[in-house]
Amino acid sequence: MLGAIGFVVLPYVFREHPGPKSLRAAVKAFQGEGSTPTGSGTPRNGVPAEGVYPLKGQGTERISFPPNSQRDGAVMPMTITYLADGCWRWHIDYNVAHWEEYDFCPRGGRLLVAGNRVSQSWDFGDITINNLARFTCPSNSVVLPEDPKPGQTQRYSCTGTNTSVSGRSIEATTVRIVGTVSLRIGGTVVSTIHELQQLTLTGGQRGTVSENWWFMVGSDLPVRVERQITLLSNSPIGAITYNEAGSWQMTSLRPRT
Repeated sequence: MLGAIGFVVLPYVFREHPGPKSLRAAVKAFQGEGSTPTGSGTPRNGVPAEGVYPLKGQGTERISFPPNSQRDGAVMPMTITYLADGCWRWHIDYNVAHWEEYDFCPRGGRLLVAGNRVSQSWDFGDITINNLARFTCPSNSVVLPEDPKPGQTQRYSCTGTNTSVSGRSIEATTVRIVGTVSLRIGGTVVSTIHELQQLTLTGGQRGTVSENWWFMVGSDLPVRVERQITLLSNSPIGAITYNEAGSWQMTSLRPRT
């Protein structure tokens, strides 16, 4: 019996932990996407330039059962890709097993969000669990207003599903403008809009997300994020808790293509 237990436990103990995704791999993936209607690397007025940007940061993700954890890479590639109708996709690779992306649409001086996706894989030794969450937001979901002022708030709700959780989830978001902040990105000082995004999830998953975002004035490019996430999911053995915390900041305003 002890030998059988050891056989089961050893693969879990010696499971692989995901490493960082390299900038080279992210650039290769960007080039393989075929880019967009305007062509790879072609800038649009008032939006970020396409390509892969280097980020520096840290972060950890944990689940309560079976107990497991992951760490973000010290360098995280962030990719901007143009979509149809003037929209653009923001994609970050926290490590090779965990990515997140948002679809943003500039409209009339405002920045709207159309939806977001999060993918994560967990290695438990003998098995790997892949998890994908997809959320879709109403067409009037404002992330950044036209003339942001400190204390100004926006609210919207998005609906989505998770491949590891039954039922739909509702993500209610309150966005509050904190103010204008100057940040040094590489050797350049840029003006940013700092805002606090607070999310409450109900339904298939429940919990809270608190994120601080810094958007560069003029292009709405996210240049810094700090996040705290706590989610609970039902299971046959009870509620499973997921915790995530981390931060990152861009180190260069010049994308690689």
